[in-house]
Amino acid sequence: MDIACYKAKVIRVQRLINIKIAKAYRMVSNEALCVITGLIPIHIKIEETAKYYEIVKGQGNQLDQEMEIKHWTHPSHAIEITGGQEDSKHNI
Repeated sequence: MDIACYKAKVIRVQRLINIKIAKAYRMVSNEALCVITGLIPIHIKIEETAKYYEIVKGQGNQLDQEMEIKHWTHPSHAIEITGGQEDSKHNI
């Protein structure tokens, strides 16, 4: 069976649960229900868990590695600040 078929089934189950939690109508979209209930969409949570499992078992990329302090990157080098657009409505 195809992975998309399984994905559709778990989304359908989560949608029914979210409708009950939010006490919403059936015509509300699944994405809106996830926002209203504050739950992560289940297909995203499954992918996250699978990636975490690969990392823990050593098959994926290692995120946490031991290294000397002199090789640590400074937090200011990890953040990139870009110029935002100014809104002309607020300029008086």
